[in-house]
Amino acid sequence: MRKITLALAIVTSILTYSSKCLANDFQELISGKQAPLTKQLKDLDDSWRQIAISGQYEMADLMKSWTSLFGANLYNNLYYTQGKTVKVNSETYVVAYRLASSGEPLNINSLFENLMGSVSGLAGGDCATIKSAEKITSETTIALSLLNLKTIGSLNNVRPFDLKADIAMLEKAEQQSKAACEQANLAAIESQTESNLQNLGSALQSYAEQNENKLPDMSSLETVKLALQEFVYDDSVFYHPETLEPYLVNSFLSAKNLTDLENGMEIVAFYEPNPSADGTIGVVYADGFYQRIAPEDWSAVKAASKLP
Repeated sequence: MRKITLALAIVTSILTYSSKCLANDFQELISGKQAPLTKQLKDLDDSWRQIAISGQYEMADLMKSWTSLFGANLYNNLYYTQGKTVKVNSETYVVAYRLASSGEPLNINSLFENLMGSVSGLAGGDCATIKSAEKITSETTIALSLLNLKTIGSLNNVRPFDLKADIAMLEKAEQQSKAACEQANLAAIESQTESNLQNLGSALQSYAEQNENKLPDMSSLETVKLALQEFVYDDSVFYHPETLEPYLVNSFLSAKNLTDLENGMEIVAFYEPNPSADGTIGVVYADGFYQRIAPEDWSAVKAASKLP
């Protein structure tokens, strides 16, 4: 019994001593005496390397890494190191630095909203606000990070530190993200315009069917809205989704009978007030057919439709 008691006392003493040593080692490590807690990029020279790691993530890192596939922050998993290590008890850590966190908590809802906005493109979205990563300069602060050698999955893209190359990479990524955003915006706007004009074309056909093929008073937008209000799902279909300008009405068709029109399939009923970014103009014909007209074809379409 005495032997067991003595053994327990020895084990307890060892564990207590080890815990104190471990705590002291960690206190020494994070005190900034062995390695500065922060640096600036201008403090790094050609002895430093930039590395990307996998395996040692927190949830915020995982989410941000995922969104980086869609043009978000390029620097979430990049570290700067000279390859030096420190040992705490039995664990070995690589001394590294990474861009300092903004300190803001991860907002999952905002993260997904930004992600889906960048993927799908929101009509009228401001692509000028897109930033692929934080703006970095020689004054940018980087914070101490300790990478556990046992838990690092792999070290990727190891290369010499080059601030100019990093800045150039960032600018290129921003340009690519903005271009993708603009293309997505254009596609979203044109898709909504197509839906709106098709709805107007369908409403025009429905009105004619109930009025012996006679079209409504199309002398102005207000008279058309009044005539077609029961055939459209919302007044928003009369307006461009980005500029909110009303679609233009072909007054030539006002009160016309569809059976009297020789080329009804070639006469525009409603059309966009201005060309889109690619120069095309969305139109819907009197028979309900939607089309985007190329700039070089617009004059011929205007003449055939008796447009001003």
